[in-house]
Amino acid sequence: MVMFTSVLAFATAALAQGITQANFTGMGTIDVWNSSDWREATTADKVGCLDTHGKFITPSNDSACAVFTRINTYPYTLSTTSGNCTFSDESQEINSDSIYGKSDHAWNCLKPFTADIYDELYTINGFPHVFLCQGDVDCYFDAKAIPARDATSNIWPFRWGSQQLGITPGHVMLLLVWNKVGDLPKREGVDEIPSPRVSLKVGEQVPLLGKKILS
Repeated sequence: MVMFTSVLAFATAALAQGITQANFTGMGTIDVWNSSDWREATTADKVGCLDTHGKFITPSNDSACAVFTRINTYPYTLSTTSGNCTFSDESQEINSDSIYGKSDHAWNCLKPFTADIYDELYTINGFPHVFLCQGDVDCYFDAKAIPARDATSNIWPFRWGSQQLGITPGHVMLLLVWNKVGDLPKREGVDEIPSPRVSLKVGEQVPLLGKKILS
């Protein structure tokens, strides 16, 4: 289960609309949207997707977008044909431009690698789309640029604090969006996949920027 260092006290009333945990199951592609506000983001903000290594690409057609699988047992992580996906691969580039992200490694999907609960991405009940989050309710990601057609770009968690209130200077702020394309071969136990202790009411205005880093 995703553990939070802070508790958000949202209402637990039934949602009139919005996604649920059942929307983030099985197999799917991950779109990349260029947006700094999930509340206003639309499909028009799509600028690319993630490839089989978890890298940000801008293909000419969606056939180049990787199909990810979310396992339905602990630790509920994502994988592709290239392997399990993680921000913990120390061979990957760090976000050296960021004041608060200098120790963050880029997302990567690789073999052999055994994922754990800290590699889990999750979504939040009530979102208008299946936006993916990580860590302490951080639903945004950081990239140096939107890559050219034949290039790739790394993505990192979004970090902020008193010395850097927004996105890393010169970088782009992104949302990752799950597009389910199928179910796993065996029927999934959707109800058994833990959901975060966060849900959104219709019209809820919460930034979901993650925890401010104090320095």
